[in-house]
Amino acid sequence: MEKVVAVAMSGGVDSSLTAAMLLKQGYKVFGITLWLWVSGTDYDSVPLAVTDAKKMCDFLGIEHHVIDARDVFYENVVDYFVKEYSYGRTPNPCVFCNKNIKFDLMLERAIELGATHMVTGHYAQVNYNEEAKRYELHKGTDSTKDQSYVMYNMNQRILSHLMFPLGNQCKTETRKMAAEYNLPVANKPDSEDICFLPNGNYQKLITEEMDSKPKPGNIVLESGEVLGKHNGLFNYTIGQRKGLGIAYKTPLYVIRLDGERNEVVVGTDEGLFTNRMICKFYNHLDGEFPKELRAEGKIRYAANPSPCVARILADDTMEVVFEEAQRAITPGQSVAFYDGTRLLGGAVIDKVC
Repeated sequence: MEKVVAVAMSGGVDSSLTAAMLLKQGYKVFGITLWLWVSGTDYDSVPLAVTDAKKMCDFLGIEHHVIDARDVFYENVVDYFVKEYSYGRTPNPCVFCNKNIKFDLMLERAIELGATHMVTGHYAQVNYNEEAKRYELHKGTDSTKDQSYVMYNMNQRILSHLMFPLGNQCKTETRKMAAEYNLPVANKPDSEDICFLPNGNYQKLITEEMDSKPKPGNIVLESGEVLGKHNGLFNYTIGQRKGLGIAYKTPLYVIRLDGERNEVVVGTDEGLFTNRMICKFYNHLDGEFPKELRAEGKIRYAANPSPCVARILADDTMEVVFEEAQRAITPGQSVAFYDGTRLLGGAVIDKVC
């Protein structure tokens, strides 16, 4: 059967090169773009990502479809982002966007439009393991751009419809190829902001979108000694040292954000290390998560994987224990489980023990 591919277009170099490559290889290609809610803009204002994507589709001579995902994106990603921060947690919005929007809503719409596969410019790799009879998701070759960490909510059906043509190359090669294809975006800078926060000011967003005004509270030592005041838990992150506005005889770091007591708990660097945590919202790419999984766990995008054991508990949460203590494990972030380059699954960190 002829492969008809929907390329997730953003107007950047990765998605544009992906579309150009597939056209050259003889695929039937069309572009598809999400119209997302963006902070600081009018609701009906068309985002730059949509207009840029349309320009590139016109340049390549392919159809362009726009999916209005503003409301569902706000409900599933932005609202969750705001609430988690207001509770003293540090969410990763890409995890929930991939789960509910990109590889759910967007993929289903691509299939409805006639695509056999959805293609993106992600730096990850999807392979079919003939011996095991399963699809596998592996890290991208370029370790500095690998995006597998935020993709652990996949399943076998989703993986069967995905292609990541850039996963086996480095970003420098992508830009070189884009120039060879004469793409006008060959030197377009990478976006480093959260897609719905073009100015990067998440504190302003949270203040504007919260149901109530931020509540000041105490900055305390683990002993309970009050050292100062904070102006909202969302202004602090685990491991933070600078900008605390307190003085003490030794350097202090944020070691915990206590949402119930509305306290920023500080302590020494040693207090940031632990090897056990409780997680929720877990997923295994093969299907049901095993009762016990030995793997390498990665607790944030830039962290190195470390050996651990994940066990499902009676209350349907997950306990993860690392062989070596990890620094600044952060509730709201995710842990992704790997076997070498293969991504096995992941979960959201609920609390540190």
